[in-house]
Amino acid sequence: MAKIIDLVTNAGQVDVTKGIVEEAVLSCPEMQFFDADIVPGTTIATLARTSLPTVAFRNIGEPVSSSRSSYAERTATLKLLSGRVEISDAEIKKNGLQTKEEMQVDESIATMAAAFQTLAKQIWYGTGSDGKGFDGATQLVDASMITKAGAGSAGANTSIWFVGNNVKHDCGIVFSKNSKVISGEDLEFHDGDIPIREQITYKNGAGEDATMTVVKGVEPGTIGDLTSYAAFLVSNKKRLMRLCNVTATTGLTDDMLADCIEIYMAMNDGKKPDGIFMSYRARKMLRKSRTLSLSIKSGVNAQVFAPIPADYDGVPIFATNALLDTEATVA
Repeated sequence: MAKIIDLVTNAGQVDVTKGIVEEAVLSCPEMQFFDADIVPGTTIATLARTSLPTVAFRNIGEPVSSSRSSYAERTATLKLLSGRVEISDAEIKKNGLQTKEEMQVDESIATMAAAFQTLAKQIWYGTGSDGKGFDGATQLVDASMITKAGAGSAGANTSIWFVGNNVKHDCGIVFSKNSKVISGEDLEFHDGDIPIREQITYKNGAGEDATMTVVKGVEPGTIGDLTSYAAFLVSNKKRLMRLCNVTATTGLTDDMLADCIEIYMAMNDGKKPDGIFMSYRARKMLRKSRTLSLSIKSGVNAQVFAPIPADYDGVPIFATNALLDTEATVA
């Protein structure tokens, strides 16, 4: 698997369009961390080894028991992700500051950034973020992969995720072969008529006010469509671990991170995670839990504070807007 930027480059994109992807990726650390791949169709299945063969000591002359690994099939179903941009010719001429092509580049960057942000949130919350999207990490972990920081606070919790991603297909994003995100076209613009819409108010069957959008006509312009099939593929779900119910009361400390990494390593035969994901507020809590000691001369004033956390014990920390501070309590 490759990173999204690598897929774009391999698709033979022109430099301008590749730059669009690179700019958009900056808004989502998930797109820089998780691998990406292209697959035919809208489903992909991989085999995960769930147990090893049995090996034991024996005496001479005793029989050897035969055994084999056990496997489980992991299947990801790709879901349709779409976006649409409409720019009227009148708007282009009124703008005066940008050409039609410049406006298309700007909207391409914005649409790609929005697509990646939508994908990032779906990676963590899955159908809890958008029921029409693919399953995410929250649906994939079981009780053995979840640690609670506390009892939680209604609607005011956040989660910290520990993720492994340096072995092929551990965790990654898969796109269908013809998806616009990696097909070399990104947002494909074409000239066409743009509907002129108006929202009207009417009385529904219960006699209550309701609104609906109607098309009054069309005007010439340019239209950009983003159409992509995507899914989050996890071949080995033990590469995910969640620390949930983190609140302003529990705070977030290095000791809590260390406990979770110990559990993660126990599940993965001593291997550390490759990344720790948290919200910006959670990273702030972690920073404020740390202290910085300085040796200074007598009479010298110094402001002492810890720097923004970049890692824990060598594991990079990624702050992301995709993780919310308003999660429901995990019972």
